[in-house]
Amino acid sequence: MSKLLAMDLSSSVGHAVFERGRVPLFGTLPLKGNDLAMRLGAFLVWLEDMRTVHRFDGIAWERPLLTPKDTVDKLELLYGLVGVAYAFAGKHKLPWEEVTVEDAKFALCGAVTKLDAGGRRRKIDKDDMVAAAMKDLNWKVATHHEADAGGVGLCAYERLWPKREAA
Repeated sequence: MSKLLAMDLSSSVGHAVFERGRVPLFGTLPLKGNDLAMRLGAFLVWLEDMRTVHRFDGIAWERPLLTPKDTVDKLELLYGLVGVAYAFAGKHKLPWEEVTVEDAKFALCGAVTKLDAGGRRRKIDKDDMVAAAMKDLNWKVATHHEADAGGVGLCAYERLWPKREAA
């Protein structure tokens, strides 16, 4: 049975380990400190440790969503984390998937927008993602990073190992 490590890459990396027919295991890795090299190194060590413990067969992450307010430091961190994930997948010859924010929201919530109390359409937000994970799927997520990783995992697992091919 194939296992997937799904991640929401940020200064706190939300993660979920998926295996078909099982409830995902969730957690959050805080990347502390101001030294970019140390934070990226800690992420790489964590990936190696997770692979040793969980023996996952593929990895997936949410494509960073950039905003005009993002600082250079944040951009360097996000793209550094993505680079480490690519390198890790290459080193271990793992299939990988990069999932858009919209696809993760749709996988978890069934939509990317919803109607608010006033009947206006608005984007699904972090609170909606946590609510869908906890209420709709009965997952035990502690942060919105973990809920986002859950959406990434739902989407990526089926892309990497579709049900029709799993039988």
